[in-house]
Formats: sequence, C-alpha cells, structure tokens
Amino acid sequence: MKRLSIILLVAMVGMSSCAINEEKETAKESGSASFQPKPLDDDWSKWLVGEWKVVSGESSVTDESGKVGKIDLDEQGAGGFKIELGLNGQFLIMKSEAETGEMTPDQIKYFKDTLNASDEDIERLKSNPFKSLLIHTIDPKTGERLGYLFDSMRCIATGKGRLEGNREIMEWVWSATAQGATSVSIIEKINDNKFTYNHKYILPNGNKMEDKVEFTRKK
Repeated sequence: MKRLSIILLVAMVGMSSCAINEEKETAKESGSASFQPKPLDDDWSKWLVGEWKVVSGESSVTDESGKVGKIDLDEQGAGGFKIELGLNGQFLIMKSEAETGEMTPDQIKYFKDTLNASDEDIERLKSNPFKSLLIHTIDPKTGERLGYLFDSMRCIATGKGRLEGNREIMEWVWSATAQGATSVSIIEKINDNKFTYNHKYILPNGNKMEDKVEFTRKK
C-alpha cells in the first residue's frame, strides 16, 4: 500500500508538471506579461477564428427526481458562432444567434416543466432570437484561459480553464438571471473544420442541464 501511494504521488507530480509547462508554453505563445502583450497567436485561438454552424445537437434537463426532458437543438433553429479577433487581437469575440421559431406542444411543455417558464416567457422567447456574446482571452502571466459570457436572457458568466491536448475545458460561475448556477464546458477539436461542444450545468434550482452540439466550419 505504501509503495502504491508513492507511485500515485509521483504520477500526480508528473501530471502537474506537464500541466504547468503546457500553461507556460501557451503564455509564451500568446505574448509575455508586459505592459502591451502581443496579440493572441496560439494555435487554438487561430483555429477557432471563422464562422461555425450547427450540424446536430440536443439539450436535456434532469430534475431532482431523475426525470429527463430533451429537445433537438436543430428543431430550435440553432444557428452557430462567428468568431473573430478583437481589441487589437487581444481577445476572441464570439457571437451567436439562433431563431426560436414555432414550438411544438412537447417543446413548450419542456420549457415549462424543466425551466419553469411562464406563458409570457414562452411568447417572448418565440418572438426574439436568442443571442450570446463570449469574450475569450489568455492570461499572459499564467496561460490560463479566461472567458466572459453575456446572453439575451440577461445571464452573465465568468469562466476559467485550460487546454488538454485537443480539448479546452472551462469552468463557469453564473450571475444575474442565472445567479447560483455553475457549469463546465468542453470544446473538443475533431479536425480543422469540426468540433464538438459539451456543456453541463447545475441550475440554481438543483436541476442539471446538458448541451451536446456538433459544429462544422462554414465555407
């Protein structure tokens, strides 16, 4: 048992060292922590720049009793992302917009039962596209990835994360309309023109929500 503990300790130290070195390399690629950092020029940020559209996806909510409600994101007119460098290249600016359109009775029931939406909420959702703005950058001192998210439901989130191989993992804390929620999002690069997006939330009422979406680059 003692030998096993030592082996595990060595493995953990090795993994931590690799993570720290990776963050330092990312910080080096993205400019030093000087008065005026260089623009973002790491491979991940450069790869994300462009326009992306939804191929397929679903959103599900699990309540405290274990009951699951699901909707197909395609049926909700899920749009995509437009990602560009902004503020002299210091930030990635990600904008998205999705038309809600007509909703089936099952979809209306989903919003009412799992998200406590009122009839007024549903009507307002149907008449306005959902929009979000994500501002993303890298801490030039540590290499930590930073995110600031705002959406048209007046939700605000701040995120911190890291790269692990071909995945970006972000942990989010939500405020304003979504006060009390937390979440973890993972972008996984499949190839230069495709990625998957998985976002798991713990909502303020204790329910759990998950989005699974596949994106492809617009040509």
